[in-house]
Amino acid sequence: MEIRKTFHQQLEDLYLDLLKMANITVDTIEKARRAFANLDAELAREIIDGDDVVDDYVKKIDENGVEMLARQAPVAIDLRTIIVIMRLATHLERVADLCVNISKAIQNLGDYKLSPWISENIDEMFKRAVRMLVTAVESFKERDEAKAESLVEMDDTVDRINRSFLTGTDRESEEEVDLVIRVVMVARFIERIADHAVDIGEEVRYMVTGHFVT
Repeated sequence: MEIRKTFHQQLEDLYLDLLKMANITVDTIEKARRAFANLDAELAREIIDGDDVVDDYVKKIDENGVEMLARQAPVAIDLRTIIVIMRLATHLERVADLCVNISKAIQNLGDYKLSPWISENIDEMFKRAVRMLVTAVESFKERDEAKAESLVEMDDTVDRINRSFLTGTDRESEEEVDLVIRVVMVARFIERIADHAVDIGEEVRYMVTGHFVT
């Protein structure tokens, strides 16, 4: 009986570590949004320097998750929960890495002035990506399959805005090729953040149903 209590405490700790990691990751996206809006190189540097915190979380979650799988031999929903927590940690780490990539691009944009069209559309992408990640984490916490499924439709708008950067940035001066390239890259990075939110939703659906999403 004591073994099961220890197991469930370990599972609770793993769960709480993931939620802490998720909160940090959402905050990091918000920081990246503000940094881009103001071309704030100092805030961009803060994001880059803070990436180790997320890396430490994913390492801790992976190590503890593997130990639980090896020592406790969980089954059914407990097994799926541990596996999904480890997978979600990996997705969150990649989201944080994308924020680092965005921050590096911001550091190279300080000499430019963003047009209202770029600023408004990138900001909209950021806000939608944040909303998607928050929804994805909520679906995990609530074991809400419908909420997880809703992420696919939410992603369509982010994809549409991202595609607009392939044509819309020709409004910029031909001399500002570096600006265009970096803005298109940033849009692509945000689009990938949204994709990770969709992937998290798919993992949640697997956790709840036991079936892989095809």
